[in-house]
Amino acid sequence: MFFYLRKMSRKRKKDDDPEGNKWAKSIKGSKAVQLSMFEKSTSKMRLSDLMKATNNFSKNNIIGSGRTGTFYKAVLDDGTSLMVKRLLVYKDMPNGTLHDKLHSVNEGEKTLEWPTRLKIGIGAAKGFAWLHHNCNPRIIHRNISSKCILLDVEYEPKISDFGLAQLMNPIDTHLSTFVNGEFGDFSYVAPEYARTLMATPKGDVYSFGVVLLELVTGELPTSVTKAPETFKGNLVEWISQLSGESKLQDAVDQSLTGKGYDSEIFQVLKGACRCVLSASLKERPTMFEVYQLLRAIGEQYHFTTDDAFRE
Repeated sequence: MFFYLRKMSRKRKKDDDPEGNKWAKSIKGSKAVQLSMFEKSTSKMRLSDLMKATNNFSKNNIIGSGRTGTFYKAVLDDGTSLMVKRLLVYKDMPNGTLHDKLHSVNEGEKTLEWPTRLKIGIGAAKGFAWLHHNCNPRIIHRNISSKCILLDVEYEPKISDFGLAQLMNPIDTHLSTFVNGEFGDFSYVAPEYARTLMATPKGDVYSFGVVLLELVTGELPTSVTKAPETFKGNLVEWISQLSGESKLQDAVDQSLTGKGYDSEIFQVLKGACRCVLSASLKERPTMFEVYQLLRAIGEQYHFTTDDAFRE
């Protein structure tokens, strides 16, 4: 009876709201909303303009959805393109997610070159290190993946999807304040989470290590195309096997090799291995240490300026 009533309730809601934007029509009387931009101070925009730009938040304007809301495409009268998230407005990220750029390349489209991959890795590491070490209160993201890293027109990475983020306990900065048992994308979840159900900064480091493996190998975290058919494990398990056989070089994306970057690539690969293969949490580096490593590797490209991080 419960499932029947719930089904009928959903059907009535769908019939009453075929466009899926009844909630948007209910706030039409509002005059303005505050906008939170990635790089600019909070500004204001007339809600009527935002409604027009999204066709009253029509379902046809939906770009995607995360744990904390739905993203809508918005085009203003002057041609400016934005993404709107009930009702936060973000700078448009025309290059989509890192996941798409690595794993959803269309036929004839070039794969990301190594300097661009390194730039993305450094920028993302800088953001996560800031969350762990400089943000007040400090934050554990808990849902790091290549899908939560958005890329702007210059391939500068922006971190998104904070639906599972937790504050660190100010007394013990190694543990989260609370645990609700929810995990992010399972392919990125640190092995200790299953045992302890405790979120730690080192869990984020493991997840970011998987992202670094994606950057170096071009492989999905769930499976490996270059591995033998008999291999049924995931990317981390494959890297572990290659490391034990002293064959880590075999993991590198072939589109990157022989172009003068081999030494840099292998350094990043070794750093990623420290994140995902360390025998204990103590041996796993901090996010600040990961950022410092990547920054040193990419110093010649002048991707970053001096920072004021504090441990």
